[in-house]
Amino acid sequence: MSAGPARRLGAVVLGALLLAASLSPADAAVRTGAGNGNGTGTGTGITVGNWLTDPARKVYLTRQPDLNWKRGTPPTGTTITVDETRKYQSMEGFGASFTDSSAWLVGTRLDRGRRETAMRALFGQRDGIGLSFVRQPMGASDFAVNGNYSYDDMPAGQTDPTLAHFSVDHDRAYVIPVLRDALRINPRLTLMASPWSPPGWMKTSDSMVGGTLKPEAYQPFADYFAKFVRAYADAGVPISYVTPNNEPLYVPAGYPGLDLGPDKEATFIRDHLGPTLRKAGLPTRILGYDHNWDVVSYPESLYADPATSRYVAGTAWHCYAGDVRAQSLSHNNFPGKPAFHTECSGGTWEGDDAAGFAGAMSLVVGAPREWAKSVVRWNMALDGDNGPTNGGCLTCRGVLKVTKDADGRWNWSRTVDYYALGHASKFVRPGARRIASSAPAAGTDGAVQNVAFVNPDGSKALIAFNPGRSAATFHVRWGHLWFDATLPAGSAATYTWRGTQDATASDGALGTTDVHFERPGKAALTVSWDADLLSRLNQVRVNGSWLGYSLPTGASLQAPVASAPLPRTNWTATASASSPDDPPRQAIDGDPATRWSTGHGMTPGDWFQVDLGASTTFDELHLDTSASPGDFARGYEVYVSEDGKSWGEPVARGGGATQLRVLFPPVTGRYVRIVNTGSSGSWWSIHEADVLAATGSGSGPGSGGEQPPAANADLLRRTATTPDGTALEVYYNAGDQAATFDVTWADTTYRYSLPAGASATFTRAD
Repeated sequence: MSAGPARRLGAVVLGALLLAASLSPADAAVRTGAGNGNGTGTGTGITVGNWLTDPARKVYLTRQPDLNWKRGTPPTGTTITVDETRKYQSMEGFGASFTDSSAWLVGTRLDRGRRETAMRALFGQRDGIGLSFVRQPMGASDFAVNGNYSYDDMPAGQTDPTLAHFSVDHDRAYVIPVLRDALRINPRLTLMASPWSPPGWMKTSDSMVGGTLKPEAYQPFADYFAKFVRAYADAGVPISYVTPNNEPLYVPAGYPGLDLGPDKEATFIRDHLGPTLRKAGLPTRILGYDHNWDVVSYPESLYADPATSRYVAGTAWHCYAGDVRAQSLSHNNFPGKPAFHTECSGGTWEGDDAAGFAGAMSLVVGAPREWAKSVVRWNMALDGDNGPTNGGCLTCRGVLKVTKDADGRWNWSRTVDYYALGHASKFVRPGARRIASSAPAAGTDGAVQNVAFVNPDGSKALIAFNPGRSAATFHVRWGHLWFDATLPAGSAATYTWRGTQDATASDGALGTTDVHFERPGKAALTVSWDADLLSRLNQVRVNGSWLGYSLPTGASLQAPVASAPLPRTNWTATASASSPDDPPRQAIDGDPATRWSTGHGMTPGDWFQVDLGASTTFDELHLDTSASPGDFARGYEVYVSEDGKSWGEPVARGGGATQLRVLFPPVTGRYVRIVNTGSSGSWWSIHEADVLAATGSGSGPGSGGEQPPAANADLLRRTATTPDGTALEVYYNAGDQAATFDVTWADTTYRYSLPAGASATFTRAD
């Protein structure tokens, strides 16, 4: 996991007293009440099961009186509209990780009876919350009882390229037994595995700490995966997914890690891991990246190369930087590649139980709403000191807490993470499909967050969470039926029912516009846009209209005449604020190792400005933050001025990226100002800023026209209009090589190149 609470998912500190019975997370069991959690029928024939967690009154996942459907149109007020005719990703599960520390606590500290009770509370469907997804470290992580270990450790200076010393015997003591118990209790459990580091002898550091993979170790590391998967399968623990390495962009100084940039990971997957698993006949699939939301270009670069993409089944995401909407943006760029959320820890930095529950619920609702097929917390269990640790996080919280009683016997209790996961895992079965439900508008304070599912048996579940500081009353509409509900501040509910929906909902009611691409012999793909996502596209101002475009990694937008960076001879740079160590001039010094930074968390209105020294005509801007990948502007506007005082309307705007390339019709001015429009705890940094102008040479992009060129037989095109009147034009490249087509802005025609498997969206808003 990433270091430091500043990188973790924030939570709202909540207040207010709630009305319910008094229990604590430590002793509150799942209160099943009567029935199976699904509404049954009177009146309209259907009622709604209602399960509540209210941390302020210490009520945890407790059955409440059923709610009654009413027929007709709900009164004026907040309405959550559910439409099960709109189906999205299928769910694989919810869970956490049996780190070495977690497995040791549950597997060796608890006696047999308490261990069985704890495992059933975690994985049992009737007597627990039915967790269905576990992510396993391959060897030591920052949570290991006896320090660092791999499955092929060698004395310093020695190597084992044939893996003659490979063994998973370490895990046979307690890791494999608890995993087998979990599979016994829930046979539908999905397991994935991720190393924090290869064996030290494979690395430039000759240690599991630090370093990168030696060139000669790529194939032995791939063989290491194959041996691990076989050994676990032979032990009765099938591994469905692996990732090449945990958090490849973060190399901790005190526990196992590996520097594995996107080019290195692509080489490893394409030339070694993918072919090795396939040749071995292993069904285990590869997920790429396994790191934070802030560097979308990393996983997309794996998809942009067809030779690598064929082995990559999806992306594994973490929560410690960026925001969850990155999952949807990446999905819309590569709609055939699913998202998995695979790590997010809560901890004492969040505050009290209410704040911890809020952070967990925001993930449980937010990750699947943004296309994740899984939601995975970090440690399944930790002790009273948030350990045992191995040089990493000292303030992390487990799903369970395992501690000694007053009599010296080890016992276990539930934390708020248990109940947050339970609001989904107890009611959303593997294979369930997310279905459409309306969301609050972006930035709406205190609005009810929600996500809805339909299970394979047709039963429905709506999970709702009120992050605000006061109670929220709202209606839920499903076809021609509706019910009303109230959620106290900081509380969550899961509503369950059965039945058949009798009417569909409009785009306006749901707040989303879906575009579908049918593919013969394959599942249809869906690209889904809402107003907030559309605002994150690159947009240019042309003749009074905003024209937006997406640019997946590997795609390109080429002007008819090539552009080149302008000389910086007479440039000067200024900014609204700067860190003393990172002055503005360092963004234009030609050294990508230096940077300008704000010196404070990103705030709307922060700006960076370049004086070009003279009035100049230009048509492109590049901002490179690669060396500080989480520090890109969370939103931007580009202004141009002749005098540095009169700025007028922005010429471009968008959502920001680690490597931002902004194109626009030619403009003339002396001053260029980039204004940040988003918020983040990260500083805004720019390592290199370039302004580009047409060189006067180069050929035009081609024939133009609204339809794709006839040669692009696999390039599919769809159009749609959003509820606010924004026109969408969406392309999907269903072929196995890049496709090209023309885009016209005003009198200029650009050539767009779209990688295989990628989708591009263009918008027009007047």
